[in-house]
Amino acid sequence: MPPNIETEADILKERVIPQEEFQKRVEQGEALFIYDAQVYNVSGFMKHHPGGEMAIRHVLGKDATDEIRVLHPPRVYERMIHHYSIGSYRPAVEKAQLQTQQTQQTQQPMKKTRADTASSLKTVWNGGLSVDSFDKEIQYLYTHHANDMATGEASQEALDLCALQEHFRRLEQDIKDRGWFECNYWRYAKECCRYILCLYLSLWLTLNGSETWHYMGGAVCMACFWHQLVFTAHDAGHNSITGRLQIDHLIGVGIANFIGGLSLGWWKDNHNVHHIVTNHPEHDPDIQHLPFLAITEKLFNNLYSTYYNRIMKYDAFSRFFVKYQHHLYYLILSFGRFNLHVLSIGYLLSSKNVRNRTLELSGIAFFFVWYSLLLSTLPTWNMVVAYVLVSYMLTFPLHVQITLSHFGMSTQDMGFHEPFPAKMLRTTMDVDCPEWLDWFHGGLQYQAVHHLFPRIPRHNLRLCVPFVKDFCHKTGLHYYSYNFSTGNGVVLGALKAVADQVGLMNEVARHNASVLGFNEKSNH
Repeated sequence: MPPNIETEADILKERVIPQEEFQKRVEQGEALFIYDAQVYNVSGFMKHHPGGEMAIRHVLGKDATDEIRVLHPPRVYERMIHHYSIGSYRPAVEKAQLQTQQTQQTQQPMKKTRADTASSLKTVWNGGLSVDSFDKEIQYLYTHHANDMATGEASQEALDLCALQEHFRRLEQDIKDRGWFECNYWRYAKECCRYILCLYLSLWLTLNGSETWHYMGGAVCMACFWHQLVFTAHDAGHNSITGRLQIDHLIGVGIANFIGGLSLGWWKDNHNVHHIVTNHPEHDPDIQHLPFLAITEKLFNNLYSTYYNRIMKYDAFSRFFVKYQHHLYYLILSFGRFNLHVLSIGYLLSSKNVRNRTLELSGIAFFFVWYSLLLSTLPTWNMVVAYVLVSYMLTFPLHVQITLSHFGMSTQDMGFHEPFPAKMLRTTMDVDCPEWLDWFHGGLQYQAVHHLFPRIPRHNLRLCVPFVKDFCHKTGLHYYSYNFSTGNGVVLGALKAVADQVGLMNEVARHNASVLGFNEKSNH
């Protein structure tokens, strides 16, 4: 090719798209986002995105550099993404000047805040087992935690955004250099032994049992088996086992669908959105649990869920459950597995773009066949019902673990341009525990670290904690970490704070009604 002839790709690479043009094209409906100062048009790709269309929609019109880097393997943002590049991005002059000023400040000492709140807040039960003492304790825990969050949110106004991004890049590179993005397959070998033991005990007790406690023991072991196995399905969904999309997807389908009766496709579609818009009341499906639970008063306003495409009605039924949600929390979560079946099947039957829909439906059908055959060996219908309830409801620790890291955290919208690491650390807390107890949490108790780097294998998350704390100390961000009991108290306190608002609103309504009735009588 003659040296003076430019290819179409070369012309596109040299094209500059000003901020004003970028915003105008987004408003006109083009699916554009920014990655590493380049503009990408993914209008024709969104429906085929392996992580779900909705995940991409939440980054349109913004700089999604951090989101893309942490949620995808390097080959995606180093090679594959460039097929959709349409030019380089030029910010407005004012913004460019601001970035230049901030860059000049990166060598200056940054304002530091207390990065770790774990040591300052502990659960202390001094009032016995009364409901009143329980309510006072969780209210104290949440009040203390809420003050910490208010301080953290206020400190974000003074963040040096360029320095924050630079430190985040260094943290990512440091973790990569230490090899912690690589999967340790020996950990999976140990876990497989635990899975096999739980399954073997469950089948042996169920198929050879002659007493009630044999069958119930089998149900308990089945619950343990499902509880533990979900952690590996989670890894497969994040493509952090082999690093190969198709292989990890099939591993995940085998575990989630065929063994657990749940849809991996639904989980990935839901979970990727959660990782991008964490704790946003209108967008994050992981905190949209009306009519049973509400973690923020914003949900009293009949918000529209962009994920479920429906209004989340706050009606009389919701008011009853939300008013007592801090007392019903564990009971409600014990029915979580039943709800996951409903969500999985609904997704596979109603969503337009499902990867391997037939395989996933076949997997769920296979689950109900083998589980039904197992139940058919039980001696009575009462035993069947008891077995189902025990095996399903005793998976509730998993649902506690899932909600624990977010239900007590901020649901504020800090704006479109909030830095990714700041948002993840503001909306997520870690749960600290002894290392020997990691098996119970699956290593996923470090959700703040996981949200910063979702592709780090969960077995390595504990190793990253000191480095994340150091990152927070350098940048002025808060790092929230509590032990398991304190974390539960914080979440229950957050639920109580919302429940108290329901009671207050009911009191106001009754007062207004009585005043209105008195005035009407006076007029007569």
